Amino acid sequence: MLSSWWDSLRLKSTNPVLASWWGSLRLKSSDPSVRSKAVENLSSSWHSRDTERVFASLRDESPQVRCAAVRALEKSKRPEALKSLIGAMSDRAAEVREVAALVLGRLGQAGKAKDAASLLAACLRDPEPSVRRAAAGGLRSLGWRPSTREESARFDLALSNSPETISPAPTLAPEPSPETNTAFHRRMRAEAEKEKNDPARVSALLAAAHSGDLLARISAIHDLGQATARVVTEELLKFVCHREPEVRLAAVQALSMRADTLPAHLLGCLEDSNSDVRLNAVRYFARVPNRQITPLLLPLLSDSVVNIREATATAIGFDGNTGAIEDLVVALMDDDAQVRQAAHHSLDRIDPNWVGSHGAIAARPRLESMLSVCQESDQQRLQQLLDSIGPRESYGDALSAPSADYGYQG
Repeated sequence: MLSSWWDSLRLKSTNPVLASWWGSLRLKSSDPSVRSKAVENLSSSWHSRDTERVFASLRDESPQVRCAAVRALEKSKRPEALKSLIGAMSDRAAEVREVAALVLGRLGQAGKAKDAASLLAACLRDPEPSVRRAAAGGLRSLGWRPSTREESARFDLALSNSPETISPAPTLAPEPSPETNTAFHRRMRAEAEKEKNDPARVSALLAAAHSGDLLARISAIHDLGQATARVVTEELLKFVCHREPEVRLAAVQALSMRADTLPAHLLGCLEDSNSDVRLNAVRYFARVPNRQITPLLLPLLSDSVVNIREATATAIGFDGNTGAIEDLVVALMDDDAQVRQAAHHSLDRIDPNWVGSHGAIAARPRLESMLSVCQESDQQRLQQLLDSIGPRESYGDALSAPSADYGYQG
């Protein structure tokens, strides 16, 4: 009541000193919504002390307050405002990064941020879909054009512009056998499903997932993956960017088994610092084959982890995915035999006559550059591969497929 009275007094008063004092007082409140409102009010002040308070709020413990401070930066004419806005794009909270991307897009449109396009393009790699969507919206309003296939894929996926329907991955649950498809078994399965989605159980698991016990969190996340409620997916997505790799891994594993998980949810996991997280993300995308996602998977053919390179080679090997041929041909010279084998099998699935494709010809210069650095033991295999593809002038010729020997042996 007193707060409302003071607020009314401040709004009616034309005394800037009173407004500044009241705003400063409210910034000390324990309520984030009160501090956010204070930042919003102080953003209209031209007093340097109030501006400093707004800038200081960028370090507030509450994401809600930091979002208000980021929005306030849009009104600031101080030169360090853009620098602070760029810093906010690396904030630990996704909602702050999203607001920062939205503000930067508007400043770019107004001609107040000359590097807005390049900064927003970097945000297309953000692990959070909402941030990527905000960045892509800003880029579109700036008339930005992608310069690489990967940028184009990230841009279109963030805006949900896809020539193909990118559906959730099919569930891995096996079809019941005739012996277990009786009325009794169906009733038992229905009871089990009802138990998994029991509100009390889900509530307890959510509490455990946010507890301080790492093992309890991981166990709860895996159990939550079996519940089908939409709220569970929303909660699991919060763990995809968790600071602890074990928690991120559990979240990706749980999400990859859910029918309502969308590819956009796990795109950021392809660049996770933890190799197990990256591997599980690749395996998920193998279940949702799509040519538009392929450019985002191709860099993983050069991953330092063998299992990831092998899984990637397998994931992009589906019928008609000609955009993957060039990189798969180069992968035939991978140091690991299993990766070479996976690459060769994928090439055959994409196009049995891949040696005569544009992708194979495009790979030739990259293969030739290996001749000077290739180990002597691999020279013969590399030369055989080059001979199979044929000279550059044979572009478009229909060459016969070579033996698979060079693909994964030796």
